Amino acid sequence: MEVADLTDEQSNALSRFREFTHIDSVETCRQYLAAHDWDVERAIETALISDSDLPSNINDNDELSTNILPSAPPMPESILEESTTRRFRPNTPPTDHDVQNPILRILRIPLSFLYAFYLKIEPFIPWTIIRFIFSFVHSLVWSGRPIDPIREIDDYCTYFDNQYGPNHPPFYRGKLSQVVFINYFALLDAQREVRLVFIYLHEKNSPLCDRFCREVLCEEVLRTTIGSNLLWSASSDTQEGVQASRSLRAYSFPCFCIVAHHGSQQIVQLKLDRYTDADEFLAEIINGVQHADEALQYNRELRNTRSSRDRLLEEQNAAYLDSVRADKEKAEQRLREENERRKLEEDQQRLQEEKQRKLQKFAEFRDHIKQTFPDEPSSTETDIIQVSIRLPANEPIRRRFRRTDPAKLLFEFAWTNSNVPDQFELLWGYPRKRYQYEQIDNIKIGDVMNGSTETCYLEKIDEENNS
Repeated sequence: MEVADLTDEQSNALSRFREFTHIDSVETCRQYLAAHDWDVERAIETALISDSDLPSNINDNDELSTNILPSAPPMPESILEESTTRRFRPNTPPTDHDVQNPILRILRIPLSFLYAFYLKIEPFIPWTIIRFIFSFVHSLVWSGRPIDPIREIDDYCTYFDNQYGPNHPPFYRGKLSQVVFINYFALLDAQREVRLVFIYLHEKNSPLCDRFCREVLCEEVLRTTIGSNLLWSASSDTQEGVQASRSLRAYSFPCFCIVAHHGSQQIVQLKLDRYTDADEFLAEIINGVQHADEALQYNRELRNTRSSRDRLLEEQNAAYLDSVRADKEKAEQRLREENERRKLEEDQQRLQEEKQRKLQKFAEFRDHIKQTFPDEPSSTETDIIQVSIRLPANEPIRRRFRRTDPAKLLFEFAWTNSNVPDQFELLWGYPRKRYQYEQIDNIKIGDVMNGSTETCYLEKIDEENNS
């Protein structure tokens, strides 16, 4: 029934009444509330102490489609399912006789007090913590011995070999993860290797399952059909089998399914749960394998695309690394060249500064010579020598020297001329002999010149040769 004709206050009262009494019928709730002038507390008391039982109004959920299953294992379903007790919802409002009943009046007082107290403390009750503590205590008190799924699968495979022999397609000995029908890692293997996953759910002591195993599962035709694909099997009395049956909505046995990966989804390509004839069943399986080839082809193309993309990415990464390496080598080469250029400039600047220091020092030395050079002896003196020094590009310079004068005076006399370089050597005598200022020591002029007149030739010394 529509509630659009109610006021906001009446809508809130209706919601509170339905929440506390769990009565789904809007018409019934309105009858209770209208009978008590929309007094929620009085209406709830009347509904709680009613002599009639409410019928259950549990909505049956539609079965979910099993065409597409999740690609990764979901969380397990809760073991405990909460059950809610429903009471009968009368079609007629309660009578005044019920309200005026003395027994009801007596019961009304504690119920009203308890309900008012609950409404006050309800927002502060930690329901999450209470549920967690209850689940923990329940697991400690009522839970049995833990079941090892792998051990169950091994025991089932041993039972199957003993019952029907080893001449059947090999089972994939992995466990079922939570409520998904096959081990997650097996699915990863199937996706990587582009294979199908065959699932067989068995029920012990079932004549149909016994016929199916002997007439179909242990036949060479099915082994050839399955080939290199994966086959997983479990019994309905094992934990893994129960979870697989629940996931596949398998309610009858034998149940045979074909599952294929299509991209990131697990798709049930074929589900057979009614066995009548072996040839018909095998034909259905072969037909399902042929139809599953589309999903396999899609996976192959997806794998090839990923391989091409990964290979292209590797080539791009390699090219990028080569480019980075080349740029690094160029940067290092530029740095080396810059360092060499800077070092060369520093060397040239140092040589230039050294040369300037030498020139400055020589200028000071020349000035000192000019100031301290002895006077020229007169022509009337005895034991003198007339020396003429020929310059490379200028007129010769002449001066008289005493034979007792040191030979270094010849060089110092030449330096008094501004056209004479700072580094030179003098040649005289026959055969001609070369003399330098640093090498002549304290030799007297008379020791190296015998005549009364001598001619010397001045030659410049290159700094590079002198160094």
